[in-house]
Amino acid sequence: MTSGAVANPAVAQSRLRWVNPKLLVAGVVILLAIGFLIYNSMQGSVAAYFVTVGELQQHTATEEGQRVRVGGQVQPGSIRLNGPGQPIDFTVTDGSHTIPVVYRGVLPDIFANNTQVVVEGMYHSNAAFQADTLLTKCPSRFTATQTAQH
Repeated sequence: MTSGAVANPAVAQSRLRWVNPKLLVAGVVILLAIGFLIYNSMQGSVAAYFVTVGELQQHTATEEGQRVRVGGQVQPGSIRLNGPGQPIDFTVTDGSHTIPVVYRGVLPDIFANNTQVVVEGMYHSNAAFQADTLLTKCPSRFTATQTAQH
Protein backbone atom coordinates (compact mmCIF):
# COMPACT_ATOMS: atom_id res chain seq x y z
CA MET A 1 0.00 0.00 0.00
CA THR A 2 1.12 3.53 -0.68
CA SER A 3 1.05 6.40 1.72
CA GLY A 4 -1.66 9.14 1.47
CA ALA A 5 1.08 11.82 1.49
CA VAL A 6 2.04 11.14 -2.12
CA ALA A 7 0.28 13.58 -4.45
CA ASN A 8 -1.71 12.20 -7.33
CA PRO A 9 -0.51 13.83 -10.58
CA ALA A 10 -3.93 13.48 -12.18
CA VAL A 11 -5.59 15.52 -9.37
CA ALA A 12 -2.95 18.28 -9.63
CA GLN A 13 -3.46 18.40 -13.40
CA SER A 14 -7.26 18.75 -13.05
CA ARG A 15 -6.88 21.63 -10.58
CA LEU A 16 -4.73 23.54 -13.07
CA ARG A 17 -7.37 23.10 -15.74
CA TRP A 18 -10.01 24.55 -13.39
CA VAL A 19 -8.48 28.06 -13.69
CA ASN A 20 -9.80 29.11 -17.09
CA PRO A 21 -7.58 31.84 -18.62
CA LYS A 22 -10.62 33.55 -20.15
CA LEU A 23 -12.28 33.85 -16.75
CA LEU A 24 -9.06 35.17 -15.25
CA VAL A 25 -8.78 37.88 -17.92
CA ALA A 26 -12.47 38.80 -17.52
CA GLY A 27 -12.01 39.10 -13.75
CA VAL A 28 -9.00 41.40 -14.17
CA VAL A 29 -10.91 43.58 -16.67
CA ILE A 30 -13.87 43.87 -14.28
CA LEU A 31 -11.59 44.82 -11.37
CA LEU A 32 -9.86 47.47 -13.51
CA ALA A 33 -13.24 48.90 -14.59
CA ILE A 34 -14.42 49.10 -10.98
CA GLY A 35 -11.16 50.80 -9.98
CA PHE A 36 -11.54 53.30 -12.84
CA LEU A 37 -15.11 54.14 -11.81
CA ILE A 38 -14.08 54.66 -8.18
CA TYR A 39 -11.20 56.90 -9.26
CA ASN A 40 -13.47 59.01 -11.49
CA SER A 41 -16.10 59.42 -8.78
CA MET A 42 -13.44 60.69 -6.38
CA GLN A 43 -12.18 63.16 -8.97
CA GLY A 44 -15.71 64.55 -9.38
CA SER A 45 -16.14 65.16 -5.67
CA VAL A 46 -12.86 67.07 -5.46
CA ALA A 47 -13.89 69.23 -8.42
CA ALA A 48 -17.07 70.30 -6.62
CA TYR A 49 -15.12 72.98 -4.76
CA PHE A 50 -15.59 76.57 -5.91
CA VAL A 51 -13.98 79.90 -5.09
CA THR A 52 -15.71 83.16 -4.23
CA VAL A 53 -15.42 86.17 -6.51
CA GLY A 54 -12.96 87.81 -4.10
CA GLU A 55 -10.77 84.69 -3.93
CA LEU A 56 -10.70 84.49 -7.73
CA GLN A 57 -9.68 88.13 -8.06
CA GLN A 58 -6.91 87.69 -5.45
CA HIS A 59 -5.43 84.78 -7.41
CA THR A 60 -5.78 86.26 -10.89
CA ALA A 61 -2.25 85.30 -11.98
CA THR A 62 -2.63 81.61 -11.12
CA GLU A 63 -6.19 81.30 -12.48
CA GLU A 64 -5.65 83.19 -15.75
CA GLY A 65 -6.82 81.04 -18.68
CA GLN A 66 -7.82 78.19 -16.35
CA ARG A 67 -11.13 76.41 -15.94
CA VAL A 68 -12.61 77.43 -12.57
CA ARG A 69 -15.83 77.38 -10.56
CA VAL A 70 -17.00 80.60 -8.98
CA GLY A 71 -19.80 80.86 -6.45
CA GLY A 72 -21.78 83.90 -5.41
CA GLN A 73 -25.07 85.68 -5.71
CA VAL A 74 -26.66 87.17 -8.83
CA GLN A 75 -26.46 90.93 -8.40
CA PRO A 76 -29.94 92.49 -8.53
CA GLY A 77 -30.65 94.31 -11.79
CA SER A 78 -27.66 92.84 -13.62
CA ILE A 79 -29.43 90.16 -15.69
CA ARG A 80 -29.58 91.00 -19.39
CA LEU A 81 -31.32 88.53 -21.70
CA ASN A 82 -30.15 89.10 -25.26
CA GLY A 83 -32.79 87.07 -27.10
CA PRO A 84 -33.21 83.48 -28.24
CA GLY A 85 -29.90 81.73 -28.92
CA GLN A 86 -27.91 84.65 -27.55
CA PRO A 87 -25.77 84.59 -24.39
CA ILE A 88 -27.10 85.84 -21.06
CA ASP A 89 -25.11 88.53 -19.27
CA PHE A 90 -25.23 89.02 -15.49
CA THR A 91 -23.00 89.88 -12.57
CA VAL A 92 -22.04 87.60 -9.69
CA THR A 93 -21.10 89.09 -6.33
CA ASP A 94 -19.85 87.81 -3.00
CA GLY A 95 -21.04 90.95 -1.25
CA SER A 96 -17.90 93.03 -1.75
CA HIS A 97 -16.50 91.90 -5.13
CA THR A 98 -18.23 91.45 -8.48
CA ILE A 99 -17.47 89.71 -11.74
CA PRO A 100 -19.34 89.99 -15.06
CA VAL A 101 -20.49 86.63 -16.47
CA VAL A 102 -21.51 85.62 -19.97
CA TYR A 103 -23.42 82.33 -20.08
CA ARG A 104 -24.51 80.38 -23.15
CA GLY A 105 -27.01 77.68 -22.35
CA VAL A 106 -30.35 76.88 -20.83
CA LEU A 107 -31.24 78.90 -17.74
CA PRO A 108 -32.37 77.00 -14.66
CA ASP A 109 -36.00 77.71 -13.71
CA ILE A 110 -35.09 79.42 -10.44
CA PHE A 111 -32.43 81.72 -11.93
CA ALA A 112 -33.26 85.29 -10.85
CA ASN A 113 -31.90 88.29 -8.95
CA ASN A 114 -30.33 87.41 -5.57
CA THR A 115 -30.14 83.68 -6.46
CA GLN A 116 -27.09 81.78 -5.21
CA VAL A 117 -25.19 80.43 -8.23
CA VAL A 118 -22.05 78.53 -9.15
CA VAL A 119 -20.70 79.23 -12.63
CA GLU A 120 -18.03 77.13 -14.29
CA GLY A 121 -15.92 78.09 -17.28
CA MET A 122 -12.79 79.83 -18.48
CA TYR A 123 -11.42 82.81 -16.58
CA HIS A 124 -9.59 85.71 -18.21
CA SER A 125 -8.96 88.72 -15.99
CA ASN A 126 -9.42 91.25 -18.82
CA ALA A 127 -12.79 89.90 -20.01
CA ALA A 128 -16.13 88.68 -18.68
CA PHE A 129 -16.17 85.20 -17.18
CA GLN A 130 -17.17 82.79 -19.98
CA ALA A 131 -19.45 80.28 -18.24
CA ASP A 132 -20.59 77.08 -19.88
CA THR A 133 -22.19 75.66 -16.72
CA LEU A 134 -24.65 77.47 -14.46
CA LEU A 135 -25.92 75.87 -11.26
CA THR A 136 -28.44 77.51 -8.94
CA LYS A 137 -29.00 76.80 -5.29
CA CYS A 138 -32.54 75.76 -4.53
CA PRO A 139 -34.21 77.83 -1.84
CA SER A 140 -35.02 75.72 1.17
CA ARG A 141 -38.63 74.71 1.62
CA PHE A 142 -38.01 74.42 5.32
CA THR A 143 -37.22 78.01 6.15
CA ALA A 144 -38.37 79.26 9.52
CA THR A 145 -41.60 81.20 9.46
CA GLN A 146 -42.25 84.13 11.71
CA THR A 147 -44.94 83.52 14.26
CA ALA A 148 -47.55 86.19 14.65
CA GLN A 149 -47.51 87.87 18.01
CA HIS A 150 -50.88 88.27 19.64
